[in-house]
Amino acid sequence: MPLLLAVSLAAAIQPTCSWDNPGHNPYTGGAAAAIDRYTDIPEAVRSTLKRRMEEGQSDDQVNITRDNIAGKYQYDSAIRDMHFGRASMCATVTRGKWAPARNEPGAVYCVEQHCILVPRICGNVSRITRSAPAVAAGPKAPPAEARREAGAPVEFADLGLVDAPEREPVDLDDPTEIERRNANNRALRALGHAGDLLTEEELADAADLSRYGLFGRNSALGDDEYGLAQPVPEADTWAMLLAGLGLLGWQARRRARKAAK
Repeated sequence: MPLLLAVSLAAAIQPTCSWDNPGHNPYTGGAAAAIDRYTDIPEAVRSTLKRRMEEGQSDDQVNITRDNIAGKYQYDSAIRDMHFGRASMCATVTRGKWAPARNEPGAVYCVEQHCILVPRICGNVSRITRSAPAVAAGPKAPPAEARREAGAPVEFADLGLVDAPEREPVDLDDPTEIERRNANNRALRALGHAGDLLTEEELADAADLSRYGLFGRNSALGDDEYGLAQPVPEADTWAMLLAGLGLLGWQARRRARKAAK
C-alpha cells in the first residue's frame, strides 16, 4: 500500500509548471490533503497548519508580482510545490510572462520555518520561504527633557545646537582666579543662611556666579579637584535670581534705615 501511494504521488508531481495564467487551473482539492502531501513537514506542524488554515488565521497578507512576494515579512520570490486541479502538484512554477504591473493577493500561513501560500485567485496551495522576520521598530530615544529628569546626559543636538557653546578660557592655576572663585563660593554659602544680610559686594559676587558654571580647585563646596559643572541658567532661573537679589537688597536698606533712626 505505501508503495502504491508513493507511485501515485510520483505520477501526480511534475518537476516544473507554468503559472503564467493564474486562475486557469485552480486547485479543487482540500487544504488538508494538500498539506499532507508535504511529507517533509513534521506531522505536528502539518496539523497546526491545517487547523489555522481552516480557521483562516493567516500570518500575513501578501502581494504576488512577477519578481517578488511582498508583505510585512520578507520572502523569497520562488514558489514551489503548487497544487493544481484535483490532486496534481508542481515542484516549481514559473510566472515569467506576467506583466510587471500584475499583482495577485494571497494569504500566508507559517509555523516555524514552514510557510504555506494560498493565492486568492485560484486557491493553489503552495509553499514559499520566509527569508527574514519582520523588522520591529526599535524604541524611540526619550526626549531631552525626560533624559534630563532621569539624570542622563543631554547632547547638544537635543538642545538644537550643532556645536558646544564657547566658554571664556579660564586659567585654573591663576591665583587671582582661585581667589575670585573662593569669594564666589563664600557668597554662595552666605545665600543659604536665612536672616543673614549680604553686602553689596557679596551680592555682586553672588550674581557673578551665573557667569561661571565651574567652581575652582580648592573650592570649599566640592570634594573633587575641580568641583562640579553647573548647568546654564534658564530664563525663569534668571528671573528668580534677580527677584531674590532685589528682595535681599530691599531688606538690607530697610534695616539700615531703621538702624539709622
